[in-house]
Amino acid sequence: MFRELLQSSDRPVVGTFVKIPALEVAEILGEAGFDFVVIDTEHALLSVRDVYSLVVVYSRMGVAPLVRITDHGYGDAQRYLDAGAAGILVPHVSNAGQAGAAMRQYLFPPEGTRGMGYASRAGLWGSLPGGPAEYVRAGQEDVARIAMIEERESVDDLAGILAAPGVDAVFIGPGDLSLSMGEPTGSPAVHDAVTKCIATAVEAGVPVGTVVQGEDQIRLRAEQGCRFLLVGNDTGMFGAAARRITSTTRSALAAPPADEED
Repeated sequence: MFRELLQSSDRPVVGTFVKIPALEVAEILGEAGFDFVVIDTEHALLSVRDVYSLVVVYSRMGVAPLVRITDHGYGDAQRYLDAGAAGILVPHVSNAGQAGAAMRQYLFPPEGTRGMGYASRAGLWGSLPGGPAEYVRAGQEDVARIAMIEERESVDDLAGILAAPGVDAVFIGPGDLSLSMGEPTGSPAVHDAVTKCIATAVEAGVPVGTVVQGEDQIRLRAEQGCRFLLVGNDTGMFGAAARRITSTTRSALAAPPADEED
């Protein structure tokens, strides 16, 4: 679903982070027109059941559900993939060795070590047309395995990460990258590092994405070759909307009443 979007779209695809485990919020965001979402288990208190429910709702609405996992482990990621997640974002991939070891867990043998779960939702509860062979094919070819580039070391070894078996795309996280570099968020050094990573990925022919803010940055990263862009998150959107409504209401109440016509 997500990999197909990257290949078929004539523009960067647009998504947002999801942190709220509410189906109502999922439907609201699903109707807003996002191409994909990243369900964030690294920085939000989401249970496996929460993730499962969100994956079902978003996929039914035609929005590709990716999941950012908490570490390089296998257990929960296997369940998210068998729930039907369109892809996995692996945080803090520092070098090519880590990339290869992590992605191997999300590939079926002989390329990797992922286990057979044909009786899961990803296998239509054991009734997928094409049988187990189709379940395995989809797991190999349709699932997006995305390495997150968030540290100075990963920038230095990006060429190796891009070439690691199983890496289908990379996502550059400027927030954690700024911490690793000892630079303020949005500093020229961080901006240049992100730009360098994008150029390296584009040259290697590997889809690349990052976080963007504001129209100028959106256009810039698209022009540089990003194939997917993340804008904000559900908590930030609802918070901003709530503040805007209360501010507008208080401003209206504080304004002097308009003169009545005679």
